[in-house]
Formats: sequence, structure tokens, C-alpha cells
Amino acid sequence: MLSIAGSAGAKEKSDNMKPRWMTSSLPKPKSPGYIFISAQGTGSSLEEARQRALVNLTTKLEHERGLVINSSVKIDKEASRIAGSRSSVSRQQFQMECTERGKEITLTCRVIDEYWEASHGHYTVTELYTVNDNKQPGEGSYNDDIRLTTSYGAAPVFYSLIPGVGQFTKGSYVKGGLMLGGTAVGAAAIILCENQRADYAKKMREKPQHFDFYRNKKSKWETGRNVAIGVTAALYVYNLIDAAVAPGRRRVVVKNRSYNYSLTPVIYENGAGVGLAFNF
Repeated sequence: MLSIAGSAGAKEKSDNMKPRWMTSSLPKPKSPGYIFISAQGTGSSLEEARQRALVNLTTKLEHERGLVINSSVKIDKEASRIAGSRSSVSRQQFQMECTERGKEITLTCRVIDEYWEASHGHYTVTELYTVNDNKQPGEGSYNDDIRLTTSYGAAPVFYSLIPGVGQFTKGSYVKGGLMLGGTAVGAAAIILCENQRADYAKKMREKPQHFDFYRNKKSKWETGRNVAIGVTAALYVYNLIDAAVAPGRRRVVVKNRSYNYSLTPVIYENGAGVGLAFNF
């Protein structure tokens, strides 16, 4: 918690790009029994803003589902996160005691992702939650495998054959615009230089008395064309590499949770047998 607070004081925002669920629609569940919902809160500290977001979540649920949230909200947060190089799984959750149509129920909420910005000593936090639906059987969002990732697979590389489109696919709109605009300017420079070079080459043949003058002009435009080709080609290659390796806008990937089992031979002191292992 201390490391989180320390980094919050040094940064203006939690990430360079807002996550995709903030810039487009919320993720869709694969399994019934829960919904995705977002809430925002502001405060003089990061923790206060998170608490305000939680209060606004309860207000949303009261209006959208007709719930009555009890004054005592049982919060059970586990601030641990299993993370890979470009993906992570949220383990933060809490429970709320509610009343729906006179019936007491318990809602299990899970914190999936968070984005915050700081300005003039005030924090604005936007949280993405899952909320289970007690009308549906199952374990809510834990029926699905929900992960955060900045990887977009091979699709951006394919799209980047058109400069900038791969970056647009990953949500890097400024970078994509620079790639597209830079390549377009480079192509225009190549065409301009080549047209001028060809024009002076023609004049060399038509006006031999000015041969040296036109040859010098042609040589300069030819050099400009070659430079433009080199710069444009380098930018295009960088566009392909960037689309392949650069992280994109963080997104939520929802998949059906798979359950596998395997049979393994087991040797005991008094004999042998077969072990059954389940993988979740």
C-alpha cells in the first residue's frame, strides 16, 4: 500500500492511455450470473477517491436494480494480483449486504481494473467492477476467466501493412496518426522529387547548351528522392515493428473458464495407483 501511495504522488495518471473499457463499451460476460459496471470517485487522496467510487457504485446499483444497500458494507479486499509480462488477473473483491424487494441478499463485487488521474492535489479514480446476479446460479464472475492485457496478438501487425492502422487497433491514436501522416508526407516527397528529377533530365536532352546546369539540378532532386525513400522506408519498418511489440491500450479479455483433468501414475510404498488431477 505504501508503494502505491508513493507512486501516486509522483505521477499525474496511472497509465499513459485510458483503458479500452473507458474509451468504448464495457466488456461483455461470457457466463450468466454477473454484470460489468463502472463507477468514478474523486478525493484529496487516492484511497479517498476509491472509497467515493465505491459509494457511487452503491448509488448506481440502487437506481438501476432497485436495491437498498445497508449502511454496513462488508468489505473484503485482497490486494494481491497475479501478473504476467502483459496480463494480470484481479483478486480484489468485497461483499455488500443488500435488500431487494424485501429480501436480504449478499452481492459479491470484484474490482477488475482501475484508472486514476491527479490534478492540483485531487484524484479522480474510475473503477471497473463485476457484480454478481443472485437470480442466476453459479459463482458470478468467477465462472469466467477475466484478464487484463496490453497485447493484441498478430492482428495489429497485419493491419499495420497500412501505416498507422495497427496502432489505431491498439488504441494508440496519436502514434497511429504520426505513422500515417509521416508515411503520407514521405510518399508525397518521393513523388515530388522524382517528378522534378525527371523534368530536369528531360531538359538536359532538350537544351544541351544548359546541360551542366540541368544536370546539377537533376542530381539534387535525385538525392532528395533517395533520402525521402530511405526515411519513408525506415518509418514504414518502424511502423511494423511498433505494431508487433509495443503495448497497446489496456483491455479486458473475458473467456469461458476451462476445466481440465489428467491421470498420473502414482507409486506408493505398498503399491501403485493412478492420480487424478484437476486444472482450473
